[in-house]
Amino acid sequence: MKVLSLRMPFVGSLLALCSSALVGQTPVDTAATVAAAEQAAQAWLAIVDKGDIAKSWDEAAVAFQLAVTQEKWEQAVKSARGPLEPFGARRRVMARYTTEPPNAPPGKYVLLQYNTKVSGGRHVVETVVPVLDGKRGWRVSGYWVRLEQ
Repeated sequence: MKVLSLRMPFVGSLLALCSSALVGQTPVDTAATVAAAEQAAQAWLAIVDKGDIAKSWDEAAVAFQLAVTQEKWEQAVKSARGPLEPFGARRRVMARYTTEPPNAPPGKYVLLQYNTKVSGGRHVVETVVPVLDGKRGWRVSGYWVRLEQ
């Protein structure tokens, strides 16, 4: 089983991010924040799904671009997603907003997880982490995909 795992220098364990209580919850309009972040994530995933991996790197958060070169990103995506393609319908299974995720600088983050249908009737869990990236708006700062067990 191949897992595409892009860990930002400041993003520690995805497990810690998923299982922690995620301190820093604020009384902002999280529904609107999650909706805006998810819209950006969906647009970014559509680029990846079309196979335009170079563009997905261009559209990612600055921290993402600093953590991995475009060439290494393209190799990682082809290696991890290639055997699973095409990616089909996604069903969101989790959305969580935080301003202080573990091992990351303070900011506005949304952790999204999708159950996604892929080739051969299989399913994967995709985790997408958009961050509010200054004037650029919501951009993806992390992406993981693994076969559902």
